[in-house]
Amino acid sequence: MPFWPEVSIFSRDASEWSQLLYDDREMCSKPAPTGYSVGLTAAHLIAAPIYAVAFYTLYAERSANFKVYKRYLAAHAISNLIFELHLSVMMKPVLYLPYPAIRFAGLSVLRYVNGGITFFVFLLIIVATCWSIVELFDYRFRLISGSNLSSDWVKKFAKLAKILKRVLVVLATLTVCCLALAAAGIFDQAEHKMKLEIISTFPELLCRSALVLPKAADTGIKPIHLFNISAFFAVTVGTFLSFSQGIVSLMSLREMVIQTRTSMRTIAMHKAFLISLFCQISVHGVMMGFPVIIYGVSVIFNFDGNAIGYVAIVVASMHGAMSTLAMIIFNRPLYEKASSTIFTVFSSNNVIIRDISFISMNNSR
Repeated sequence: MPFWPEVSIFSRDASEWSQLLYDDREMCSKPAPTGYSVGLTAAHLIAAPIYAVAFYTLYAERSANFKVYKRYLAAHAISNLIFELHLSVMMKPVLYLPYPAIRFAGLSVLRYVNGGITFFVFLLIIVATCWSIVELFDYRFRLISGSNLSSDWVKKFAKLAKILKRVLVVLATLTVCCLALAAAGIFDQAEHKMKLEIISTFPELLCRSALVLPKAADTGIKPIHLFNISAFFAVTVGTFLSFSQGIVSLMSLREMVIQTRTSMRTIAMHKAFLISLFCQISVHGVMMGFPVIIYGVSVIFNFDGNAIGYVAIVVASMHGAMSTLAMIIFNRPLYEKASSTIFTVFSSNNVIIRDISFISMNNSR
C-alpha cells in the first residue's frame, strides 16, 4: 500500500468529515469494565489530597533559594495532573489485547469523539510532561555548571548539553509533525478494523472512538510508523540528556567537596534537589513503563493481557501523583512545609474552621 492514502483528506466533503469526527451510535456508548472504572476512581481519591498538599506547599514556601526552582516543580506537577485527568477521565482506554486496538470510553460525549483527536491531545500532554522533566534537570545543571567553582570539563559538557537540547527540540518538533501527518490515514481506520478477527465479537471497535495500529508488514510504512520511530529517538535523546546532566552535576558537586571550594550547606542543598529529581523520574519510568511493556509483550507474543493491562493503566494514572509525592518527600523545603501544615490541620488540640484556629474546649477549661 502507498505511504499516503489513495483519497486525499483534502478531497473529503463536509459530511465525510462530520461522520469521521463524531459517531453517536448506541454501541459506541459501551462503558469500560466496572472493576477498571472503580480502580481509576480509587486512584483519583488517593491522588487528590497529594496534589492539594503539593500545590499548597509550593505556594506557601517562600524560601529565597527555592523561589525560581519551585516554578519548574509547579509546572511539572500541573502537567502530571492534566495527564492523569486526560488519561483516566477524558480517555479511559479500553483494551482488546493481544490485538493492537484500543477504544476510548471517556467522559460522557467524549466517548463519541474520534479517538485520533483524543489520542493526539494525550500525546501533546506527554510531550509537555517530558519537556518539563528536561527543564528541571537543565535548570539544576545550569546552576552548577555556571558557577565559577565548576571544573573546565563540566563547562565543556555544558556546551555539549546545549547542542543535545537543540537536537531534542528538532526531534520533538519532528515527532509532533509526524503525528499530525498520521491524520492522513485516519479515514483508512475502518479498513484496518475490518481485518481484525474479533470485529464480530466486539463490533464497538467500528466506532470512531476506537483506533487500530496497522501492521507495517500488511500496509507498508505509514506516517504513524514514522511517529513511533521519531518518538523513540526523541525519548532516547531526552533521557540521555537529563540523566547525563544529573550525573555530571553530582560529579561536579563531589569535586567541590573534595576541593572544599564552597560551603557544605550549598553542596548538600544542590545534591538533595538532584536526588529528588532522580527519584521523581524513576517513578515516571517505572509506572509509565509498566503499561507500555505489558502492551508490547501482549501484542508481540499474542497472549490475553487485558486483566494485567487494566491494572497497568490504573498504575499509570497514578504516576503523576506518586511523582508529586516524591517531590514533596525529597525536597526538604516542601517536606517541612507539608509536615507542619498536616500537623496543624490534624492536631488534636486544634479545630480548623475557615482557616481560623480555635483552642479546643478542653484547653479552655
